[in-house]
Amino acid sequence: MFIARDLENFSYEDCVIRDFRLAEDDIIIVVDALIVLPGNSQNKNYTRSYASAAEIHFFNAGVEKGIKEGCRRFDADDNLIEEIPDQLLMSQELATLLEKLKDTYLYDLKQERDTNGLYAVLGIEFPTEDITGIDADSYQIKVRYQEVTVSWERYLNRVE
Repeated sequence: MFIARDLENFSYEDCVIRDFRLAEDDIIIVVDALIVLPGNSQNKNYTRSYASAAEIHFFNAGVEKGIKEGCRRFDADDNLIEEIPDQLLMSQELATLLEKLKDTYLYDLKQERDTNGLYAVLGIEFPTEDITGIDADSYQIKVRYQEVTVSWERYLNRVE
């Protein structure tokens, strides 16, 4: 088993959330298609490689807020047609969203620090029938935590 304690040396561009659990004071996210970057201390292949199903475990964690991302739509001549602002989710909307995260895309995960400690911002996108992805709903979820581990059993193959 491989265990890393940082979030920066991974790429989340292909990640699919297979499970999202709130467990006591922890948050556990199981993902497929996590890419381990060459700079990761656990990557002895020194190349971008896919990990088997990986578990991202936030210890002493809580979800602080959620935002439904807005967007701007333009016509073919680059004229603004519509602008939809970001929307802060109310607590019930956020709770409902967290229950629906299975089989969504974790397209980004950024680790940051402020005066209150560590937090991560998860970029989540819901799948859509539209192949352009224009109508996909996307969200930012802010998770505060004290410690994080990312674990996986084995490497699958190199990223092409």
